[in-house]
Amino acid sequence: MHFRKRLGVPGMERIFQMSVGLHGESALEDVVHVDTTVQEKNITYPTDSKLAIKIINRLNKIAKSHGISQREHFH
Repeated sequence: MHFRKRLGVPGMERIFQMSVGLHGESALEDVVHVDTTVQEKNITYPTDSKLAIKIINRLNKIAKSHGISQREHFH
């Protein structure tokens, strides 16, 4: 991602032109195979703080449903 930002649109277009030039007629095929292993994914990984907040929120919801009053409400 940082590489693409530093290159900008003109740089990416130049790389694309070079790629088409290197592959000639095969670059004009109807089917294109793309390796997506390096693409950005919209995934967040669980961290301790995220899990703790999720647990606190769930416990607050359970306490409220059972009518348990709390001195402090954490969220």
